[in-house]
Amino acid sequence: MAASYLAARRPVLLLIDLQQGMVEGPSEWGPRSTPNLTTNVEKLLKYWRKNAWPVLHVQHDDVADPTNIINAKYPETFKIHASAAPIEGEPVFVKNVGSAFVGTELNDALEGMGTKGKGKIYVAGMDSSQCINNTTRNGSDLGYDIIVVSDACAGYGMQDLKGKLVDAETTHEMAMSMLLGYAKVWTTEVIVTPIGASGSK
Repeated sequence: MAASYLAARRPVLLLIDLQQGMVEGPSEWGPRSTPNLTTNVEKLLKYWRKNAWPVLHVQHDDVADPTNIINAKYPETFKIHASAAPIEGEPVFVKNVGSAFVGTELNDALEGMGTKGKGKIYVAGMDSSQCINNTTRNGSDLGYDIIVVSDACAGYGMQDLKGKLVDAETTHEMAMSMLLGYAKVWTTEVIVTPIGASGSK
């Protein structure tokens, strides 16, 4: 299944908010989910670049909260993490809200590539329950065929409405499951393993 998707048209890898301050969040955020996040992001990037497929990066700038470390005022935490660092020719779109499609030229860029209605967007990054969810749902509503790479996404724990702390892994898993009505949810190995090399294909 994955192989046929990849063969349809040059697939786009969309990396969202893989910034230093998100990937290596402050201690008060608690532990991050997905221990193999950066390893899987690196695998995806290596695979995409080897095939000369488009890689697009999204960077969040929280202009609404100047104290947030994910703000251009704080270059060390705002910068893109080393595991996802862009190379020449890979555009970076800076957003100020949850969805990467709002207030950026991302939609225009994807339409220019002929992605809408024909190609696929593979989404990875942070935060699973926030910007990954926002961007995926928005992109689906705009008509894009989206695959979320679950083990190349991550997030932090959160409180439920009763104030109970939900750990990072549970939050991440629930966030991924809520996307099934809007996207396919695959793992890194399903995508990068050649057809015939895995018993799952």
